[in-house]
Amino acid sequence: MSTIRCINISLELFGVFLSLILILSLLLYRIEKDALNSCFLKVLILNTLLLGSDAAAWGLRGRPGTAAWYGVHTANFLVYVLGYFLLAAFTDYLMNYIAAKGPVSRKPVILMRGLALTAVLLVIISQFNHMYYLIDENNVYHRQGLFWLSQMWGIFCIVLNAGLLFHHRKKLSDKDILVFTVYIALPLLAMLIQIFVYGIALLYLSTTITILCIYLGIQEEEANKRREKERELTQGRIAVMLSQIQPHFLYNSLLGIKQLCDTEPRKASDALVHFSYFLRGNLDSLTDIRLIPFSKEINHVQDYLYLEKMRFEERLNIEWDITFDDFFLPPLTLQPLVENAVRYGITEQEEGGTIWIQSKLTSDAVIITIIDDGCGFDTAETKADGHTHIGITNVRQRLESQCHASLAIISIPGVGTKAEITIPLKEGIL
Repeated sequence: MSTIRCINISLELFGVFLSLILILSLLLYRIEKDALNSCFLKVLILNTLLLGSDAAAWGLRGRPGTAAWYGVHTANFLVYVLGYFLLAAFTDYLMNYIAAKGPVSRKPVILMRGLALTAVLLVIISQFNHMYYLIDENNVYHRQGLFWLSQMWGIFCIVLNAGLLFHHRKKLSDKDILVFTVYIALPLLAMLIQIFVYGIALLYLSTTITILCIYLGIQEEEANKRREKERELTQGRIAVMLSQIQPHFLYNSLLGIKQLCDTEPRKASDALVHFSYFLRGNLDSLTDIRLIPFSKEINHVQDYLYLEKMRFEERLNIEWDITFDDFFLPPLTLQPLVENAVRYGITEQEEGGTIWIQSKLTSDAVIITIIDDGCGFDTAETKADGHTHIGITNVRQRLESQCHASLAIISIPGVGTKAEITIPLKEGIL
């Protein structure tokens, strides 16, 4: 086996291995599955098949036997066909990428697919008239007089992509333009060289390098999205924490503790412990960027309810039904919902009422329920102070972002309110 053949096979098998790693990475670790990601996955798959076909063509070339003969003919045919399909797939990816920045027409994608199918048709014709290439009786591949035409189809498609990139340049960042320019320029240069020089397979090596550059760009963008999501979650935790430490609540709690100091010192001491634990629980939420045990959240709720019971005494009744607590959830998830039940449900009516806090395990989820028989409210209306809806919005966003959970609120004026959290077991909360 010649040195050139060994080099080509080695480079292309390395490209196959690299492309397979990128494919597995996308399939296993990508969070979002949209049209853009699907397009890039198609580009990777086509590139893998193309490199594998060309490696097989080089490896079987000149070998005797029926299997080698069919292998060389099939591999060379796929190399030409998959090359055109790869260009069409890249155009689709480019247009979807630009579409994410602003509205674009799909006509260039349709045009590129038409060009690719026309080019494939000519490859099929070439199998009979050998205008592109010929495989002789020794099973050896030879270029023919119109080989340049097969490359010109590819060059035309690449130039079309360059035109699309230039036309939509204002929608893209400088980094985007640089990455796509590299993808367009390297294969174009490789095609021009291969028209005149036959040797090392520069074209497919160049496409692999540029696909890797795009993948690195995707990972950088994904990292930016994760950082932005973490920033939003942090801001959400701060907003919820601040919303729970209301001045009037602190004042009323401290005033109640002061009164106990004069009459029931031991009870005042217990209240101070719960008060300090409640404040620490709110402050801990700023540093708890991961899910916390449900038992820890329950302790925080109990500290809060102890202070409210100190104030409202017999008007506030609590019923617990915790049948399952071996799971995790975002910090400050349950306490804001319980506070809403106290502030906007039970204490809004003279006779007070009861809050039921429940948790149970089903076949596919953990269900947490907070029910009160307070005054209820119309869920279609927005409260003038906005506090309730801000708190619920933050809780719902953090549940969805951190464990794909849902929050449902059902309320009937004059009857009461039910808040239900559903956490899927598949999210690994146990």
